[in-house]
Amino acid sequence: MPPRFSKELREKMVFSESLPYQPRTSPCEAICPAGLPIQKMNTLIEEGLVDEALEYIRCRNPIPGVTGRICPNPCQSGCNRGNFDSSVFIRAIERYAADHGNPAYKGLPVKRPHSGKKIAVIGSGPAGLTCSYFSALLGHEVTVFESGPAIGGIPRNAVPEFRLPKDIVDREVGLILNLGVCVRTNFRVGRDIGLDSILSGFDACLIAVGAWKERELEIPGAELAFPAVSWLNSVNLGEEKSRPGKRVVILGGGGVAFDAAFTAVRTGAREVYVVCLESPGEMCAPLEEVYQAEAEGIRIHNGLLPETIFKKDKGLEVQFSSVSSFCFDEAGCLVVTKKGKGGITIHADTVIYAIGLEPDLGLLAKDDFFELTPRGTLKVNPATMETSLPGVFAAGDVVSGPATVAEAVGSGRKAAIGLDNRLSDQGNPLNLQIYFNENRMLESTNAEVAQAPHTVALEEFMNLDYFEKTPRRETECQPLDDSLHSLSEIDSGFTPEDAAGEAGRCFHCGHCISCGFCVEDCPGHILSMTPNGPSVDYPDECWHCGCCRISCPRGAVLYEFPLNMML
Repeated sequence: MPPRFSKELREKMVFSESLPYQPRTSPCEAICPAGLPIQKMNTLIEEGLVDEALEYIRCRNPIPGVTGRICPNPCQSGCNRGNFDSSVFIRAIERYAADHGNPAYKGLPVKRPHSGKKIAVIGSGPAGLTCSYFSALLGHEVTVFESGPAIGGIPRNAVPEFRLPKDIVDREVGLILNLGVCVRTNFRVGRDIGLDSILSGFDACLIAVGAWKERELEIPGAELAFPAVSWLNSVNLGEEKSRPGKRVVILGGGGVAFDAAFTAVRTGAREVYVVCLESPGEMCAPLEEVYQAEAEGIRIHNGLLPETIFKKDKGLEVQFSSVSSFCFDEAGCLVVTKKGKGGITIHADTVIYAIGLEPDLGLLAKDDFFELTPRGTLKVNPATMETSLPGVFAAGDVVSGPATVAEAVGSGRKAAIGLDNRLSDQGNPLNLQIYFNENRMLESTNAEVAQAPHTVALEEFMNLDYFEKTPRRETECQPLDDSLHSLSEIDSGFTPEDAAGEAGRCFHCGHCISCGFCVEDCPGHILSMTPNGPSVDYPDECWHCGCCRISCPRGAVLYEFPLNMML
């Protein structure tokens, strides 16, 4: 067989298991839980087409201003460029598109004609909002039930202002509500309305209540400490009780713990300690947050287990023992092996604990409607996100346990497709391709399921000399002395020049960019360059010499067996 060329994304694709013209892809796109079309975004940003880039992003993710700020960027950890010089700053490029692109470029997306179906969405966090966005575009009437006074979930209520300004959340939420999504706040399903009433009044339902239940600190004196998410929410609300005092101890080593530490510094604390079980290389918090903590003078203690909290003089003291190892069992319970010696005691005015979150199904689970996993999350069909109760779907942390916003977005989108499939009897969603057509309306087609695309590793690049080593561009940030005394956003994002320059560092792994090297280096002259990239004009005359693959700087060329010519 002659060579095949894996091409860049052409359609504004919402859902597809595979594309026939894309048999290869990049690690960043393979890893991204939200399914972001990263390479297409980078191409458009490099060309200065910011509005078009935002359109492609919003085909997969309706809240890029949020994920572009707080996603822990697993895509960057997989970026092939990271093993060449430094990874592409993908999250900052996404944020730049969200902040500078016009979401109404050439007009907003058009909803399908009304299907006559009604969907109830329980919870207004990233998963619920994403499902609401795509369900509304698919023509369904959507009502969101939110137990709190404001919509947006963890990003709106618990992420600090200096990381994610609330006007950004409100901007993204507003675009979703403009599709006609109805929201009922201060309305708890199970208290103000029964699940049976939801099931009788709606054609389908999504449960996306998140993981708000904070794990209890089960040590003597635990009542003297504050749970971190509740404390962060009180800071966001400006409540007086959120003032932490001068000396603060944070229990935990994840992102919430570091959010609490950074917030404590900015609300008056002079000494902040983060104390966790994990070793320095095992903490769940992103490495950039660890570096920020060190820069801000936050002291990190690893390998310690809190044993007791007690009042001492006018403050508190926390006693810790040293840990040699720990793990979690199938049910998520902590199992610790302690050392004989090495414990410490730390004095504090305030103790805040961030030791994990879990879904709180509350009254929803009181009648044993659902099949649960050993961790207490809802068990779903992974292809459709439907629970054991027909017509009821679930997405986000209530399925996965505590996870990232990007994971919630990805599961919310998948749930919207599953819901639409059930309501329209379209069959197996794996056979579907859903995309925005030229009229900006979602269109579905049945497609033959191809093999999952191969993820191209750096070792497969045969023409790395094509690239020059260039340092990663960094975003503009407030000076440290200023940011420590303010709750305003620390990171100002990219300038237009830096966004385009950073997007231009993308290798476009596995995707042809029509550079023409393969055509120039083909000794049999069987290839020609067309407006759609290289074309095989004389397939029966291909020698399978490999020159095209060797000359390709993107790893976009592949062969299929059996070959059709003897060498």
